[in-house]
Amino acid sequence: MLGQLQDTYVVAETDDGLVLIDQHAADERVNYERLQREFADGMASQALATPVELELTAREAELFASHADALAEIGFEAEREGDRRVAVTAVPAVFDATLDPELLRDALSAFVAEGDGEAAVDDAVDDLLGDLACYPSVTGNTSLTEGSVSELLSALDDCENPYACPHGRPVIVEISGEEIGDRFERDYPGHGDRRRE
Repeated sequence: MLGQLQDTYVVAETDDGLVLIDQHAADERVNYERLQREFADGMASQALATPVELELTAREAELFASHADALAEIGFEAEREGDRRVAVTAVPAVFDATLDPELLRDALSAFVAEGDGEAAVDDAVDDLLGDLACYPSVTGNTSLTEGSVSELLSALDDCENPYACPHGRPVIVEISGEEIGDRFERDYPGHGDRRRE
C-alpha cells in the first residue's frame, strides 16, 4: 500500500502499475458477502427495547401480510396492530449497528420492485442485504490506519467478487504503467534513441 488519496481511496502498487480502491465500496462488498453467509445460516434479530409502530400504505400492508415469513427470515419481527399498522419488535442484527425499524419499508419496497414469486423474494432479500451492508461500512473521507487498510484488503481478497460493490459500482480501478507513461508522454516522437528514464 502506498497510502490514501483524499481519505477515500486506497492507493497500491502492482506489478503493472497502480490500483485505486474505493474504501467504502470495498468494505461494503466485504460486509455484503458476510451478510450473505449469515443469511444462509439464519439471520439473527435484535430485539427493540420498545416496539416501534409503523403506519403502512395499503400496498405495504398487503405485502406485509404475504411476506411476513420472508421478513422474519431476514431478521424483522413485527405484528399487525390493525389494518395498516404494524409494531416492529426486532430488526436484523447487522454487526454492531442498531438499525432503524423504518428499514422494514425498504424491505417491502424491494418486494414491490421485484414482483411475485420465490425468485422475486430472493432478489428482494439480496437487494436488502446490499443495503444493509452499506450501514456499517467505512465511508469516504475517513482516514484509515495502515492496519485497518491491511485488514480491509485482506478481507476483500477473500471475497468471491472483489471487483464490484453490491450495488454494481467498481471497487478497484487499475491504471497500468503504460497508461501512466502515456500520460507523462514518456514515449514521444523525436526521442526514440534516448534512454527511457
